[in-house]
Amino acid sequence: MRRLIPLLLLLALACTTTTTTPAPTPAAEAAPAAPQCNPGHTLLNAVLWVRSSAEFRGASMQTFGAARRALDEALADQTRTGALEETNEDPNQPPAIVLDVDETTLDNTEFEARVIAAGMTYDEKMWKQWTSEGAAPAMPGAAEFLRYADSRGVAVFYVTNRDEDERPGTVASIRKAGLPFADDRLLLRADPKISDKTDRRKFVADHYRLLLLVGDDLNDFANMRAATWAERDALVKKMESWWGTRWFMIPNPMYGSFERAAIGSGGTDCEKAQRKVDALRK
Repeated sequence: MRRLIPLLLLLALACTTTTTTPAPTPAAEAAPAAPQCNPGHTLLNAVLWVRSSAEFRGASMQTFGAARRALDEALADQTRTGALEETNEDPNQPPAIVLDVDETTLDNTEFEARVIAAGMTYDEKMWKQWTSEGAAPAMPGAAEFLRYADSRGVAVFYVTNRDEDERPGTVASIRKAGLPFADDRLLLRADPKISDKTDRRKFVADHYRLLLLVGDDLNDFANMRAATWAERDALVKKMESWWGTRWFMIPNPMYGSFERAAIGSGGTDCEKAQRKVDALRK
């Protein structure tokens, strides 16, 4: 029995001095990864609206309907001019109108859908492929308006910043859409670095009485490429009486010079997207 007592004491002491290893603390959860920017998604709502909404079709048809009524008024009034470049020194010149091509005369939302699917906002190679297909349809209301203008003896000029190598595909789209066309009335840009359309509008105004303009960007009406947001607004206000009577704007929320005026240029598509978010707070 005595021998058991020391043994029991040793066991008791061991139990009181044994330390338990603390349970490992769970590793800190990794911070969630920042969501990846998909540049194509910045276009999604705008392209969806232009491509599929009844509201956009109504707006486009409304614009061309107003242009048709204004054209009748201009033909009846030889003092009427429709461009800043038109001096009307000879009221007996034959009448003409000038339209932009992309998102004004022709609908490129198929291309926009392609770049969205590719996770981009624009790709030069994909754009050239699209224009070469000659498959762009006419914008809602454009064909009816242009056929009417042609029936009234009005020369239809297309002034576009497409490049010269896009001429065959552009002609194919215009012809396929059944729009009035003459080879010398498609004025593309001669230099890819120069997007100002002033000289081309002046060329038309020098030989015709330029009655009205149709476009989707402020630069289709005046050279505002280097203008600030305030300067752009000032021009719109100054020409208030011309909107809907001599100048006709097709809504285009997908792209345009308004972006550069709002957020500047340069940077990746994702950086530009963030700058757009920041611009909303101003």
